[in-house]
Amino acid sequence: MLGGFARRRNLLLYTIALLVVVSMVALGVSACGTPAFDADTQAHLDGVIEKVMEDNQLPGTVVGVWIPDQGTWIVAKGEADMETGRAMKTTDKFRIASITKTFTSNMVLQLADEGKLELDDRLDEYLPEIPFSSQITLRQLLNHTSGIIDDNDNVDDIVDADPLKKWEPMEVVEAYTGGELDEEPGKQINYSNAVYIILGMVIAEVSGDTVEDFLQDRIVEPLGLENTYFPEGPDISGEHAHGYDGAEDVTRIDMSWDWTAGAMISTLDDLKVWAKAFAEGELLSGEMHEEQLTFVDFPKGRGEMKCGLGTYYEFGFLGHDGADLGYQSDMMYYPGKEATIIILFNKLSEDLSDLNATEKAFVGIADIVLPGAIPEWYTEAFDE
Repeated sequence: MLGGFARRRNLLLYTIALLVVVSMVALGVSACGTPAFDADTQAHLDGVIEKVMEDNQLPGTVVGVWIPDQGTWIVAKGEADMETGRAMKTTDKFRIASITKTFTSNMVLQLADEGKLELDDRLDEYLPEIPFSSQITLRQLLNHTSGIIDDNDNVDDIVDADPLKKWEPMEVVEAYTGGELDEEPGKQINYSNAVYIILGMVIAEVSGDTVEDFLQDRIVEPLGLENTYFPEGPDISGEHAHGYDGAEDVTRIDMSWDWTAGAMISTLDDLKVWAKAFAEGELLSGEMHEEQLTFVDFPKGRGEMKCGLGTYYEFGFLGHDGADLGYQSDMMYYPGKEATIIILFNKLSEDLSDLNATEKAFVGIADIVLPGAIPEWYTEAFDE
């Protein structure tokens, strides 16, 4: 048993520690020493998100902004589950849709680093069973210049009719493409989910492993991403944000139809780590990171966006967005400031135009925390 002096000493130490924590909270400082943005900045950021949620009738969101030596803002708003009324948490899991493509592309580049493939190899060296494989390269798949244009309506109709259907990768490719190319490869960007399903097939073929295990070994474990994975079936494990189409809960769906193009699940904290590692080529050689950052221009109409090998470039930011049934997301990293912006919503915008909900939120946030990064002519489009 502790004597009186020891008990008083421990009580004093506990009291001092408690006062330090309380003081840090009052000053807006986290336990790891990262300051929060000042109250005025936080109020402006809050206003951006509130407006986007109201305009798009979004049930909930999780947002994180981190800029070293400048500030941090992490917030969860609204409902994760409209039926039970459970409030959103910053730790909730989300379907991250096409942010999945950043993981898929990185795995391909890692295989290139290991000498197991070359970016300018023809696809038929690995998947000759794909009808047009002799005409396109892996690089063209990665930067969406393969000439493939998705038949989204065909896939959407099948998914709507049977959301629990288990798809095989080749079945997805055939549903999207009909076994044909739409345009001459290498001419221009045509964003395609089919090409990233094909890249998943390449990863499995070349590595001799499942994509899921390869992801775990080469990305998840090295970076400590504890809540990032491909789901095995229609359910999301643990606490998660339910996804909505209007008022309908569409969370439970087998995402095998979107597989390496958009099926992954993650959290805010994991995406913060991944955004920086991906944008800085942390798991790649310097040479392969340079390849990753070779860009082609998107067609006009979407800001000043360019497409690299699995990454977007937009006004100096690197990353990717995502939109799928029930969810939309954005993960952007600004190398000059080591700034990270992550936005997660649990409902898909009804209007997936250039000014969708995540893009509006991203532009509004970036304009506040990094003044001048987004050109005035582009920010003005969001005020109309």
